[in-house]
Amino acid sequence: MAEDSAIPSLSMGVVGSRFVSSDEIEIAKARRDEQWKAAYARLGQEPPQQPQADAFDGRSLAEKLAANRVAKQEEWEEKTKLANQFRALEEDEIMFLDSIREKEEAEEKARREMDGEEVKGFKEYVRFASLPASSSFPAGLWLVA
Repeated sequence: MAEDSAIPSLSMGVVGSRFVSSDEIEIAKARRDEQWKAAYARLGQEPPQQPQADAFDGRSLAEKLAANRVAKQEEWEEKTKLANQFRALEEDEIMFLDSIREKEEAEEKARREMDGEEVKGFKEYVRFASLPASSSFPAGLWLVA
């Protein structure tokens, strides 16, 4: 028996004092749960549901990191997918769009000129309509009643 005490074990010394078994962890969790339930019972409330601990994942660290890397890559590709859909315009597309813009500008210019002529004619009509009745209207101006 003297020989058994001479063999060092993990429970002795510095390492043994820091070691915590899974049984001790389970006991501590159960004690903490009981304390929470007692505290809520004193308050007269129902304790909230405790989140369940994640199930054991038997994958290695390298496999977990590879899965995280793939997930991040897919997320980045999804974010940049929309940006990759746009491209520069080709020369013929630019020319087509320019021709449409020029046509719209010409139509707008013609519309403004026609409006200007109508306003000018209206102002001339109002000016001659305000003259005394003895004066005559110019030949190009018609009085419509």
